[in-house]
Amino acid sequence: MGLISFGFTIKLMTSGSANTEQTKNSLREVWRKFFKGIREVVSDYRIIITSNMEGVQNLSMGGLEAFLPIYAVTVAGLTAFHAGTLWGAQVVTTILAKPVMGKISDRYGRKPIIFLGMWICAIPFASIPFTQNFYLLLFFASVFGIGEAFVTSSSAAMVAEFCKAQHYGAAMGTFGSIFDIGHASGPILAGLLLAHLSYQYSFLIIAIILIFASFVFLLTVREEKVTILKGGT
Repeated sequence: MGLISFGFTIKLMTSGSANTEQTKNSLREVWRKFFKGIREVVSDYRIIITSNMEGVQNLSMGGLEAFLPIYAVTVAGLTAFHAGTLWGAQVVTTILAKPVMGKISDRYGRKPIIFLGMWICAIPFASIPFTQNFYLLLFFASVFGIGEAFVTSSSAAMVAEFCKAQHYGAAMGTFGSIFDIGHASGPILAGLLLAHLSYQYSFLIIAIILIFASFVFLLTVREEKVTILKGGT
């Protein structure tokens, strides 16, 4: 019985070593494919520039999220409830508009929707510090939300169309990272500008960044036409 048990132990040890080696090889292959996908995604300027549209748009959203309530209370003299309503209007408008804009971008293309969305964000963003009227601020916040829906509904879809199927995860990971960097940079940039400039100049500078980015996108990224089939035809 002792010899039999010893034999089983040796067999398990040798098979375990083989499985460990196979696992190591599999992990090496996974990492090799992962880094290859990252390199190919990063080397595709279309993916980077399109992702940057989302990043720049989120830069403005991060700045608005941080400083619109402060502006509403300390400059416009509104209540905390009014300040919350302004931001809520922007969020609700974005949520409601995204499905609609997604369908429109399927029909008319992603590129014009993204370009137009950057302008729809930039104009009300620059206009906000020039009024202290609650209803005008509500209007500008809502229009900004529509612009955000324009950009976000199309940019992710466009990145997905550019990337190869096997590198979809790497492309969307890059897209998500640029999204997060832009959103985190917004309050920092707005805060730095406001430390030296007025709300009017600070918001105008960020709006100009949006417009500049939209022209870079328009002139450098070429969209391939994708046919959306209806009714299985």
